[in-house]
Formats: sequence, structure tokens, C-alpha cells
Amino acid sequence: MAVPCSPFLYLEKFAMITPSSSSISVVPVLTENDLKRIAAYKAVEFVESGMVLGLGTGLTAAYAIDRIGELLKQGKLENIVGVPTSKKTEKQTLCIGHSPFRPAVHPVLDLAIDGADEVDLQLNLIKGRGN
Repeated sequence: MAVPCSPFLYLEKFAMITPSSSSISVVPVLTENDLKRIAAYKAVEFVESGMVLGLGTGLTAAYAIDRIGELLKQGKLENIVGVPTSKKTEKQTLCIGHSPFRPAVHPVLDLAIDGADEVDLQLNLIKGRGN
């Protein structure tokens, strides 16, 4: 069962007041990092106990790994197998108390989580720019 979360709860501090025609409204101000965190948390909603996950490298993947670590500690997820794409990701999985596994041991993934460099309106994406 997927674990839902609402990353917008964490973004209350990012607001500014803007004048409108007759009243003052609060408009959320989201940075690129906030958007990456929202995307990562949304991706984690698709993670279920017992899955084999491909874990990418970069800030979006890092947010997802941290969230998975929180859910593992809370007991909301268990028996997750993480296959890291880099030494950096492997180190992060160790920091959350999770032992990574190699692709040779688990060659089939249930889900892969990573950032995308560009996405068009048809949801085609470019991956691999490295930023």
C-alpha cells in the first residue's frame, strides 16, 4: 500500500503577500528545490513495502531517499531493496540505515526514482544532463 504525503504542508513558510484587485492574497513562492522535493515526495507515494527500487543521483533522488528513510523508520515501509546508481547514492542509503544492493543481485526494478532534466507536454523526458 502506498504511503500518501502532502509536501505542501512543509511549504507554508514560502509565501508572499501580493496585492490583488480588492484584497490581499497569499501566493506560495516555490523554489526549484521545493519543486524537486514535491516531485520526489510524490514519487515516494508509489513506493510499496517489498519493492526493489532504482535510486538515482541528484537532489530529487536525494529528497526521495530521505523520505523513504523516514517512512522506513516510522514502520510505514519495510523490506525495501535499493539499487543505487552511484557511490554518492549508495552512501546516502547507508546514512538512512539502509543497505544498498547491486543490480546483479536484483536486475529487475519495480520502480526507479530520479530527476528529469527536461519534460515536454507529452511527458517525453530527457535524462542524463547531470545537474
